[in-house]
Amino acid sequence: MQQYTTLIFIALLAVAFYFLILRPQRKRQQAIQQTMNALSPGDRVMLGSGVFGTVVSVGTKQVVLETSPGSELTVLKQAISRIVTEDDEDGLDDRDELDEQDEPDEAPEEPQAFQPERPIDEPTPATTPEPVVEPNSSPARDSKPSTAE
Repeated sequence: MQQYTTLIFIALLAVAFYFLILRPQRKRQQAIQQTMNALSPGDRVMLGSGVFGTVVSVGTKQVVLETSPGSELTVLKQAISRIVTEDDEDGLDDRDELDEQDEPDEAPEEPQAFQPERPIDEPTPATTPEPVVEPNSSPARDSKPSTAE
């Protein structure tokens, strides 16, 4: 009877392991694979690092993204964490409002020539030159030792 109880306990642990760990992991992998297969040019995506971009072209292993107008970035498909929705990004209206606040109302003034506030003192030359100090030099020695014959 003890043997059957042990075998049933091991079987229950294996079933729990499958339902708690293996099955959810397999579902996540399938969802990621479906996302990678569903990528098409024009999709907005977010990389794992948080960089947003628009898909320009899709290859077998790599995707070319346009991160800003005229700036393209080639990444591995695995680097893409998800296809973004409207909620993930700031709206275009928000960006336009920020741009309008940054624009100056008047034309910029022409730069003026530099005028110091006070006169700059010219450096004065030293009255006496500093003495030149040479390092101590030892008498030259022969590189070959003298040998007595």
